[in-house]
Amino acid sequence: MTPQGTPRRNGGRRTAAAVLAALAVVGAALLVFALTHQVGAPPEPPLRTAGAPSDGAGAQSSDDGGEPTEPVGADPTEPADAEPSAVPRTDAAEPSEQPSSAAPEASVAEALPASTPTAVRIDAIGVEEQVFPIGLGENGELLAPRGDQADLAAWFDGSPTPGESGPSVIEGHVTWGGDPSVFFELGALEAGDRIEVDREDGTVATFEVYDAVRYPKDEFPTVAVYGRTDGPELRLITCAGDLDEDGHHLDNTVVFARLVEG
Repeated sequence: MTPQGTPRRNGGRRTAAAVLAALAVVGAALLVFALTHQVGAPPEPPLRTAGAPSDGAGAQSSDDGGEPTEPVGADPTEPADAEPSAVPRTDAAEPSEQPSSAAPEASVAEALPASTPTAVRIDAIGVEEQVFPIGLGENGELLAPRGDQADLAAWFDGSPTPGESGPSVIEGHVTWGGDPSVFFELGALEAGDRIEVDREDGTVATFEVYDAVRYPKDEFPTVAVYGRTDGPELRLITCAGDLDEDGHHLDNTVVFARLVEG
């Protein structure tokens, strides 16, 4: 005869084993989530909005009163799980404020001939990555890096090549797939930091940061970022700020730099 207490003890063991198994599954899921989603907040420079005081401008409008270089917009064709484009929306406002640290009237280094960028190095934030050219979509928006190139930096091929006269524009994601991407630390750059861009002709264009700012996307200063400059300059752009209800960042981080060696 089976002792009366035996089935009860066996049932308790089965229950305990099931609970432990469930806890193991939950623990594993939490670990995976922590490793893939909890990357912490990227550093962000001060937020500047329309009407904020400023004391200088890196970008200049044309002397003949013409329009500045064509502003570009965000990519509406990104997949739902993609990081939003690093550039401002096409309907962004054009406030009058400019970078707070005035760029010099003329760059320290003379302009270089055109040559496609191939890589970018930023020692201050540990960036060393390939650069590839990227253009506009069907609706005139600047496309965002994706696929195998998602974590690379992208040079807008409608802007001057780095080292040419004018503002060269390089964009990159702040995160991709829940992980830090190429420009995750971009907001930590400060005046005086150096940015080196390798060029296809074998030369290196070295830029010095003179401002780093965070702008609301709906108040993006297109003239300051994309407008004509007195000499060779560089703009690095990524997303920043809180997310809207669709998971898109509300702000952009923009780093302004001037050519100092090439």
